[in-house]
Amino acid sequence: MYFPVRYVYAHTKFFHCFLFTHFILYSYSNRKRFHILKKNSKLLRELKNLDSRQCRETHKIAVFYIAEGQEDKCSILSNTRGSQAYEDFVSGLGWEVNLATHCGFMGGLQRNGSTGQTAPYYATSTIEVIFHVSTRMPSDSDDCLTKKLRHLGNDEVHIVWSEHSRDYRSGIIPTDFGDVLIIIYPMKNHMFYIQIMKKAQVPFFGPLFDGAIVTGTLLPSLVRATCINASRSVKSRLTLYQSFYQALYIELIYF
Repeated sequence: MYFPVRYVYAHTKFFHCFLFTHFILYSYSNRKRFHILKKNSKLLRELKNLDSRQCRETHKIAVFYIAEGQEDKCSILSNTRGSQAYEDFVSGLGWEVNLATHCGFMGGLQRNGSTGQTAPYYATSTIEVIFHVSTRMPSDSDDCLTKKLRHLGNDEVHIVWSEHSRDYRSGIIPTDFGDVLIIIYPMKNHMFYIQIMKKAQVPFFGPLFDGAIVTGTLLPSLVRATCINASRSVKSRLTLYQSFYQALYIELIYF
């Protein structure tokens, strides 16, 4: 459970006693939990950094579209639109938000249009997810392609929609990240085959698994849930990692 930092400005000892008594905080069992902090520039800087932290868990996911016969990164990154089935899938991942006015998590996308005009975004009371969709980003110059690859390649979880006649080769998009690849292959009768590739050190995640076959209706929600859990699994390997919901309740008192 998350508790926000509480700032308490107090000017008199009487006020301190009144405040502690009012909140039933100053009991014998709680005395050791209070620490008097000196107000200085270092403390204020750390408080500013603490307040700038996201109040919800955040994830950014890359989405690639591969058409029939595309064999290299330039042709893949140059796609500005996919098949109707692909477009329906992307629309189901979240809400299409205008990046110029979007107030939520951006995941590094820019408001000036250099990384596209819109992006699928999903949120609940505890989580925010932004999808870096390759077909939503500009690709009309070498600089645009470089910027696109930088944004997409830096994401730890990649969704690859492949309409190629053969299986996707992970080395087509060169990146040091991409710890998890969730590859979608359209089949007949509006069914989709799921292939999952991950680095050996990434822990298990779900609900989708390698070899699953999913209907088009359930595909966006199941892929989104799998991407979120995959992102959590990747982050769990970080040094000193703590779950987002493991938080401390801090009481700060200014004299």
